[in-house]
Amino acid sequence: MAILVRRSNLMVPITDAELVNHAWRHNADAITLDLEDGVAAARKAEARGLVKAAIVPAGRGAAEVFVRVNKSSLQADLEASVWPGLRGIMLSQVESAAEVTEAAEIVTALERQRGMIAGSLGFIVLLESARGVWDIRAIITASPRVTQVGLDESDLAHALGIVPLPEYDPFVYARGRLAVEATAAKVNPVGMAYPLSALPREMPESEVHTLATKARNLGMKGVICPHPGWVRPVNAAFTPTAELVAWNQRVREAFAAGVAAGTAAVPLDGKMIDVPVDEWAIVVLATAEACAARDAAKRAALATSGGRH
Repeated sequence: MAILVRRSNLMVPITDAELVNHAWRHNADAITLDLEDGVAAARKAEARGLVKAAIVPAGRGAAEVFVRVNKSSLQADLEASVWPGLRGIMLSQVESAAEVTEAAEIVTALERQRGMIAGSLGFIVLLESARGVWDIRAIITASPRVTQVGLDESDLAHALGIVPLPEYDPFVYARGRLAVEATAAKVNPVGMAYPLSALPREMPESEVHTLATKARNLGMKGVICPHPGWVRPVNAAFTPTAELVAWNQRVREAFAAGVAAGTAAVPLDGKMIDVPVDEWAIVVLATAEACAARDAAKRAALATSGGRH
């Protein structure tokens, strides 16, 4: 069972040399070098010139490396970003399938020109407008490169002309639709729970963990992290706990024993274990194994690089 483990994706402004140089130390599953919101308009051209040299250093800790590009300068940003070592592109402000198709065509040509494996780069799609949310199904199925999709709730609030208040979540529908549509299309939905989703800021790890756990239980598969302090609690929230693993191992054992005895429903600790419960146990255990393998790869890379986090 193929499980995409991209629990945390740390956003790093490409023009902040210190953040870029230290990003690999934070144990994120992915690092996104930001050419968009994190870069002042006057520095966009300069920022493009920094990307190629930053890709390999950003991946020193075995993080997947992405670049977030500008919709208004897509061609130039992609030409600056598509180089060996890159894992993919984060497309911002996507509103139509045509935009995804256009980006895919440009990336395909660049992969060919630069000796990269065709189709090797994936897309993370950000929806930031009412139209983007409305057309989500067409957008996320426009290219097999799309592996994740999320909402930029701060920009979505601006597009809708609302001011998010901490006590009221205005994006219950949008986030729910994101989870349902993406899961149906076998694309991973990503996002944090409210209010951090629309009002991102640094918070104690315990609070980030609580909201990241809520996001997981809402159907999200990972979080785009605006602060390094989010990474550890997000990774923990999206990794099956030892207790959950132990329970699901017992589920599998009990179900197998029931099948061997000629029944497809067996009791376990006061609960009935049937086919759907066993199938979910398989997913949980596969996720735990994939997370463990991902963490082992990162530890090995950090040890080789002499890093710590």
